[in-house]
Amino acid sequence: MTTSLARIVVQNPFCTNCSVSIKKKIMEIEQVQNVRLFPEDALVVFNFNRANQISEVLNTLMNLGYPPEGDRITQTYTNKPLCGCLEISN
Repeated sequence: MTTSLARIVVQNPFCTNCSVSIKKKIMEIEQVQNVRLFPEDALVVFNFNRANQISEVLNTLMNLGYPPEGDRITQTYTNKPLCGCLEISN
C-alpha cells in the first residue's frame, strides 16, 4: 500500500521532553508510521495510508494542546500543552 507524507506545523511550541509524549500518542493511531517531531520548528511529520488518519492526528494534537497553525481557537478551547516547560524558561 502506498503511503503519503504529512507535515503539520502546530501553534504551541513543544520541548524535546514533550515530543516523546506527543509521538507516543500519535503512534497509537493505526497505520500512522515514521512519526518525527521537530521541536525547534513546532513541526510534526508522519506517513499515513488514508486521509482520515490525518484527521485523527489533528484531533490528537488538539487534545494534547497543540492545534495546527492557522486554526482559529475559540475561547471554549481549554486544552493546554502537555507541560509548561517553555513558559518557565521564558
